[in-house]
Order: sequence, then structure tokens, then C-alpha cells
Amino acid sequence: MEIIATGKHDEWPAQLWSAHKGLKLEALEKKGYFKATISKEAKTGPILIRILDKKQVSTAFTFVISKQKETLETEPNNQISNAQKIKKIPTLINGRLEKKGDMDFYHIQLKKGQVLSAKLDGYSLRSPIDPFLHIHGPDGYETAIASDTHNLDPHLIYKADESGQHTLQVFAIKSKASADISFTGTSDAVYRLELILGLPSMPEMAVNHEDCKTPSELAVPVTCAGHFSKPGEKNEFKFKADKGSQVQIRIEAHQLHYPTDPVMYLYDSSGKLIKEIDDNKTSRDPSYLLKVGSKEPYGVEVAERYGRSGKAFRYRLVLETPEPDFSPTLAKDIHILKEEKTLEIKIQLNRTNGHKTPLYAEIVGLPEGLQMEGLDIPADAKDATFKMQSDINTPTGHHPFQIRVTEKSEGQERQKLAIYSFQTAASRGDYLINDTNQAWLSYNRTSKQVQDATKIEKKQP
Repeated sequence: MEIIATGKHDEWPAQLWSAHKGLKLEALEKKGYFKATISKEAKTGPILIRILDKKQVSTAFTFVISKQKETLETEPNNQISNAQKIKKIPTLINGRLEKKGDMDFYHIQLKKGQVLSAKLDGYSLRSPIDPFLHIHGPDGYETAIASDTHNLDPHLIYKADESGQHTLQVFAIKSKASADISFTGTSDAVYRLELILGLPSMPEMAVNHEDCKTPSELAVPVTCAGHFSKPGEKNEFKFKADKGSQVQIRIEAHQLHYPTDPVMYLYDSSGKLIKEIDDNKTSRDPSYLLKVGSKEPYGVEVAERYGRSGKAFRYRLVLETPEPDFSPTLAKDIHILKEEKTLEIKIQLNRTNGHKTPLYAEIVGLPEGLQMEGLDIPADAKDATFKMQSDINTPTGHHPFQIRVTEKSEGQERQKLAIYSFQTAASRGDYLINDTNQAWLSYNRTSKQVQDATKIEKKQP
């Protein structure tokens, strides 16, 4: 299959990089075009790819490998009258809102009573869009719409009231909050539209947990799965903990991609409300750190903000004792080494819950001539910085690497890789890939350095 890389390409042919072993990528003669060969053994799901030319490393792009039949959007399809006909479902359409005001239309034949699931990934691919799905019935009138889910991408589930040709409309506004709500489109406003007949399967929890039994007294630590089976239902739980200890309480739903909007109510042993917890600064899932002041049981009540119910309205309840921890992160994923200048690569340690243990950081994966010595990090340090300078033996090119941070305590060893997050303050929900532990170092030797190296070689006997 062919991949089109939009934008300007000064250097060609370029290299398309991926760490995925089942994907082979090679540049074609035409600028911006690559050939992708996917092996039968390739794992499905989203992966990261980058474009490498002589001068630079591109930002990371999300590429999705699937076993489903895929097709391309065919222009023109910006009106109902020239909508693209979808002959077979299930299918997956790769499309693009190419310019301001662009809309895409698709004709779909449905029988009365059939359920159409239309799920769009656009924002999830880090396209700069907030997309919408509208469906028009055989008479041309709009019958259903869909917008945000766990992020800005829509998922439309529609049951046909009558048989005939239906039209699905795709359009978007800018993902960045703005007073401008006109329809948007750019060369990088790509999306993937999955169409299936029937109700879609629910997202699975990464780990299967026992169902929360209500009402019941829970032992800390505990993780269990719950759901709301009746409208307006509230699930009640009790738990005990040692006086003077701490208990981290979390209700997880939004981060698991469920439609549930959970609210948590915390009560003392007399039934007095301590706190109502809803969204926090970084998540739509509630969490609270309780400083235990009594040996008597506390109460936790979980509700759905809008009283909704059904199989899809699930959540995960977590009660745990917070442990000292650290989470190393990088502020940049691409680092450029320049001649006669010192490159600094800084990691934040993000210590939590009183973590005060010495750490050791090292860079792994760089070729000979680019290695840096490891860093011993004091127990009270909040960050650490690697420093590097180039010389005539420094290899040129673009080199992937990782930063490994090791904690040694009481005879045990724990290692973590530093993470660079694609999430920013402007992000509005999860992407298909939120972060990477793969960073890059680029170095291009100047003509002056080449001349200096030649002079040194000539002086050698």
C-alpha cells in the first residue's frame, strides 16, 4: 500500500522509520510517497512513524495497522449529491478534510431496524480537528448527530427507522478552543472512519477485575468493576483503614473509554458528607487522597452524573495505599547536537508520595562516539541533566535512544524508561498513542568540521 506524507520535502528520497518489526517502509520516486509492506505476522494497532532526511527528524505520526478491509475517500464528495457510495459494510475509510469548509458525504444503504455504528478517529490521530458525524435519512432530513466521546472524536450508533439510502456527513471545527466555529480543513486533517452493522463491542479493561458487590465492606487495597443497571442508581461501599494512614480513592471510567461520567461522594462513619468529587484538573475521573482520622468505616458512593444506565455505563473502583514512586519524563523528544555547543538533555523525575531514594540514569541505544556517562542522582533531586559535546569522531545522522532510570532499594531493583508525552495543556482527551519512550538525537557535521578533520588526518604520520 502507498502512504502519502503531506507537507514540503526539501530532501528526497527520505527514510520512513518505525520500530514495528512487521512493517517495511520505503520511499518511492515521487516526492511525499512511500510504500508500506505489512507482514502477516504484524501486530495490529496504532504505531509511531517518523520521516528522516539528511537534515532533520520529523514529529511522530500515528499509523494504524488493521486486518479490516480499508478504502480511500474519493473526491469530490463534498455534497449530498456527489456523496461517495459505500457498497460493503464493514469497511474502514481513510479520509481527509482538505481545506476550510470541506465536508465529506457517504451514501449507505440501510434496512429498517438495522443498526449502523460509525466511529471516527481524527483527533485521536493528532489531526488538528474536532470532528462531527451527522446522518441524513432517505428523505434527506438529518436524523442523528454525534460529537465528543472520551475525546473530541464522535461515535454514532444509529437505528434506521426506514429502509433506503442514508447519507453520513463528516465535518469538523478546529480542535484548539477558539471563537471561530467555522468548518475547518487542512492537508493534515486526516481521519479514519470505521463502519459496521450492529452494536459495537464495549472497550475492555486492561485487567479483568471481580465485580464490586454492593453494599459491601471492602478491604484496602482493592480494585473491582462496577456498572449502573438502573437509571439514577447509586452504588454504596464501605472500607476501613488504619488511623493515621492514607488511602487513595479513584473511580476510573473516562480513561477506560466508557461513556460514564462518574461522581464520587465520601462519607465519614456517621454518614456525614466529607466531600463530593467530580472532575479534576487532569481527568474527568474523580480521585481523592484520604487522610484516615478514624478506625470506623468510611463510606464511598458512586453515581453517574446524569443518571444514565446500561451495559456500557461501567467504571472501576480503586482503593489503595499510596506508595513512594517516580515517573521520569522528557520535555522534548528530538534533541539536536550542534558543533562547539553543549547539548543538555534534561529529565524530570516526578517523585510522589514522599519518594526519597537515590537513582541512576543512563542513555541506551546510541552508537559509539555518542555515548554519555550515567548519572548518579541524589535522593532529594527533582531532575537530572545529561551533557554532550561533539568532536571529529562524533557520528553524524539521526539516532534513536532511550533513557533508563534505575532505583535500588533494600536489595531490590526497579527500572523505568523516561517518557515524552504528546499530551499538552491544549489536549482534549486521549490520543491513540499518548506518549513514547523513544527519543532522538540528531547531529550534522558542518563543512568547517570536515575541513578541520582533514587537516588533522594530513598531519598524522
